[in-house]
Amino acid sequence: MTSEEPGSGGGDRHPEELRGLVTAALTGGAAWARLLEVAALGWASRDGTLDVVLDDLAARAAAGDDGATELVLEIVHRLGLARPAITSVILDSALVDDAAQATLVTVERRIGSFEGRARFRTWLHTVARNEALMAVRRRQDEPVEELPATAARFSSVVAGRLTIEALVDTLAEPYRETLRLQLYDNLDYHGIARRLGVPVGTVRSRLAKARDLLRAALAERP
Repeated sequence: MTSEEPGSGGGDRHPEELRGLVTAALTGGAAWARLLEVAALGWASRDGTLDVVLDDLAARAAAGDDGATELVLEIVHRLGLARPAITSVILDSALVDDAAQATLVTVERRIGSFEGRARFRTWLHTVARNEALMAVRRRQDEPVEELPATAARFSSVVAGRLTIEALVDTLAEPYRETLRLQLYDNLDYHGIARRLGVPVGTVRSRLAKARDLLRAALAERP
């Protein structure tokens, strides 16, 4: 069995021990931080630990566990796991960042389709590469400026009689609150995460989704 096959890996830790740590992390507290540390060490050592952790989390997330979904997003973001697939298609750093954000949103939206037939990272690679290809296609087909991500630049975008603030108010939660904290409270990702009590990866995915919703709202206006 190779390190890429389901069921292998785990470094010096038995897979059952790692799954126990995942279960503990989903209850919150210090185990959450410990699991992130273990995942990072597994990524650095390439000993299979990361795959055991991610595959277990992804299976739980696919079954509807929101805490597992947040942990998956946090690990993907912290370790930059989507970037190798993206940078195989894109060189522009700004576009790489956009595709990475879009990947987080897509993972959150489509995690229910993960069936565990392959490693989660294999599934992630496919999602990330598709997002990179779509980002390139959008850049080629629609050479218009992306909606800005900061309050200063957002404030210059006025859609007729509706201001950006009014558009933000039409967003569903949790996207409205997350975006308002960035735009009007001038909080960075970590500040928003502390305010809302969620991982930074969740903040990033929510902001990316919020910007997508704003673009759609602007596009629908006559």
